[in-house]
Amino acid sequence: GVRPAMGASSGKPDASELAAAEDSPVADDGRKETADEQTDSPKRSDSALRVNIAQKGENAYYYAHSRSYEIPPDAKVVSGPGLVTGGPPVRLDDESVEPVNLVDTVRTEAIRDFAWVDDGPKVKVYVQLPAGTVQSQSQVTCTFQSAGFFLVVEQAATATGTSIRHACKVEPLSNEIVPEESSYRVNVGKSKVTVSLMKKQETRWWDLKKT
Repeated sequence: GVRPAMGASSGKPDASELAAAEDSPVADDGRKETADEQTDSPKRSDSALRVNIAQKGENAYYYAHSRSYEIPPDAKVVSGPGLVTGGPPVRLDDESVEPVNLVDTVRTEAIRDFAWVDDGPKVKVYVQLPAGTVQSQSQVTCTFQSAGFFLVVEQAATATGTSIRHACKVEPLSNEIVPEESSYRVNVGKSKVTVSLMKKQETRWWDLKKT
């Protein structure tokens, strides 16, 4: 019988073709490369690929390597976390990382240890906190309304990661006060807060709160 031509039945080269192509590299102009050209030419490593494509065109085993692909201008590129789009590396914004809250929990404790006195045009409330609670005046805030006040002392987190909020809310008061003329004073060394309530009318108070 007649032996079929080598590689005629399919575009895929057999082992003998690849070996011949690699042993006998061909220059770009179709001639066989000299020994010096084989050593100096940077294209020596892809000679088998080019020979196979030149001989068999689209049927070549390596034809896919010669194709070029372009993204249509109307193509929509979807990008986002975990998606590879082929673009340049994107630096993560430091602001995109949420800060870690080192305080695990905040526990609110009602302030029950306080005293008050009618002092003529004012009523003074003395709030005593546990020793060492107040380390700075910035821990203390107090808001006033015509019928009450709200005192808050924020204590630093403990070793267990728990922050304590000491709170004293008194309302309704026995009589109305003037919020903008009321004030408070902090004694850091004694962990003591004095709240001064300016009376709207200078009448004697028998109780701090309405009953």
